[in-house]
Amino acid sequence: MAVTLDKEAYYRRIKRLFGSWKKGEDEFANVDAIVVSVGVDEEIVYAKSTALQTWLFGYELTDTIMVFCDEKILFMASKKKVEFLKQIANTKGNENANGTPTITLLIREKQNESNKANFDKMIEAIKGSKKGKRIGVFIKDKFPGDFMKSWYDILNKEGFEKVDIGASVAYTIAVKEEGELNLMRKAASISSDVFSKFFKDRVMEIVDADEKVRHSKLAESVEKAIEDKKYLGGTDPSTIEMCYPPIIQSGGNYNLKFSVVSDKNHMHFGAVTCAMGIRYKSYCSNLVRTLMVDPTQEMQDNYNFLLQLQEELLKELKHGAKICDAYQIIMDQVKKQKPDLMSKITKNLGFAMGIEFREGSLVINNKNQYKLKKGMVFSVHLGLSELHNKMGKKPEEKTYALFVGDTVLVNEEGAATVLTHVKKKVKNVGIFLKKEDEEEEEEEKDEVQDILGRGSRAAALLTERTRNEKKKKK
Repeated sequence: MAVTLDKEAYYRRIKRLFGSWKKGEDEFANVDAIVVSVGVDEEIVYAKSTALQTWLFGYELTDTIMVFCDEKILFMASKKKVEFLKQIANTKGNENANGTPTITLLIREKQNESNKANFDKMIEAIKGSKKGKRIGVFIKDKFPGDFMKSWYDILNKEGFEKVDIGASVAYTIAVKEEGELNLMRKAASISSDVFSKFFKDRVMEIVDADEKVRHSKLAESVEKAIEDKKYLGGTDPSTIEMCYPPIIQSGGNYNLKFSVVSDKNHMHFGAVTCAMGIRYKSYCSNLVRTLMVDPTQEMQDNYNFLLQLQEELLKELKHGAKICDAYQIIMDQVKKQKPDLMSKITKNLGFAMGIEFREGSLVINNKNQYKLKKGMVFSVHLGLSELHNKMGKKPEEKTYALFVGDTVLVNEEGAATVLTHVKKKVKNVGIFLKKEDEEEEEEEKDEVQDILGRGSRAAALLTERTRNEKKKKK
């Protein structure tokens, strides 16, 4: 069966891309043509080049070159991929194509020497676009392989000036269409279910049974859980993957970044941070929670303060607001209310997400001048690390961290909408173990209620009297 391409989505999105380019803001200014080259590299999970392809076509197309010129587009790919792309090659009477440049499809030959004629056609097109000197590229994306090397060599030989348009393209595609938002809502929902129905229950089992389980093993079990439909709301597991390996930390060793790996230390029954992100049909989500076993009052107070900051940040993330302004409002609150935590809070408070997990040009920090737009989706996460637990006796109890994060949607007005529906108040993330005297009281209560009947006022009074008599004897 032939793979279908959503033509209407392609035409809408190519118009948006060309519209942003022609406005000529930021790095797009004075770019004469855009060149996007995608090779094959199993190591690359996220790249602007493949994200742009997925956004335009719904699929990643390896060993494919895309050249966007002022008035035409050229795609060079294998015969099979050219057949796929024929679905959007403009034909007379195709009203969807109105206003989009015509497409030229070039077939890539297996022998690199045979590709020279087609390479020449693309170079000629670049030179004929506007001034033909400056090309917009994704500087960070470098793919290996002979085909890519041949193309890079020819581009370099021509001496075009290269401009990194990564941030401009990211800003263009950051506003999600309704169909994209539905995929991200689904991804967020699955992240929430895997956390609530699997991870949280598993941690409580470990604490109840006093098991010794390594962080790395616990992380592996989360990855295994996404293969089980019962945690996925019946979704096909083949459409789901982790955005990154789950990160579980406890026992004094914390690094509140998404690039770290769960270590081989045993989970410590104190503050357990967990970060996990589910990717559904190429669209990402993120969820961060801290589970606390018998937290001290100070831990609870710091945690509640973190929740308060997150709530305030959600109010600031609205259409038209500058990202750096939203960040500064939160930092001012920390400085005013708990200045001692200024050195403990995470350096940034989140980033935009979509086909790529982390959009580096849309990070919530003090420098970001970009304005928020309705339809953008962010991972909003705030953490406090290197916190001192005065009640801690063992080394792993003396230092703790707190980390909370959600996938959120920017609205026209009002606070951003949280898409990851996992409760996070202390009563939801605190695991309070019963002390021996509490267990004795429970037993007494059960004994009395069995005699007099549950819910009886006499039963409650008798339990209280028995307890008072015990105290007198002591």
